[in-house]
Amino acid sequence: MIIRITAAANEQIKNHFHTSWPSEGCGLLLGTSSIADSVDIHSIIPVKNVAAEPNHHFELEPEVWVHHLLTSPHLIGLYHTHPISAPFPSAEDLQNLQSYGQLMEVYLIAGINPQAQRLEVKAYEVVQQDHGYSLRHAALCVT
Repeated sequence: MIIRITAAANEQIKNHFHTSWPSEGCGLLLGTSSIADSVDIHSIIPVKNVAAEPNHHFELEPEVWVHHLLTSPHLIGLYHTHPISAPFPSAEDLQNLQSYGQLMEVYLIAGINPQAQRLEVKAYEVVQQDHGYSLRHAALCVT
C-alpha cells in the first residue's frame, strides 16, 4: 500500500507533535482510498488526548471520536505522536488497535528517529488477520 499525504497535513501532524509535547498528541485522518491499493490523506483533525497519563498514552476525546465516526465519510484513520520514542507501534498501540481496527485503513505515528535525531512520520496499513488487527509498514509519500 502507498499512502500519500499533503504537505500541509504532514506539517500539521509535526506541529501537533511539538504543541502537545511532552504529552502524546492524537487525531483523525481524512482522505480517500482507491482500488489501486493507495490512500490519499488530505487533512487531519487534531483531537484532545484525554488519557489519564497523556505523557505515555493516548485516548481520543470520546465525544469527538464518536461524532466523526458517525458523520465524517472520509475518516480513514488516526495518528498519534511518540514524544520520546521512535515512530514504531508499541505493544499498547497494537493492543488498543483491536478495539477500533475495523474502523480504519491507515495509522500514522510521529516520533523521533533515533539514528537521524529528527522528527519523522511513519505510515502503517491496518491489516485484519485471524487473531485480530495488526499494522504493516507502508510507504508514505508527501505530496
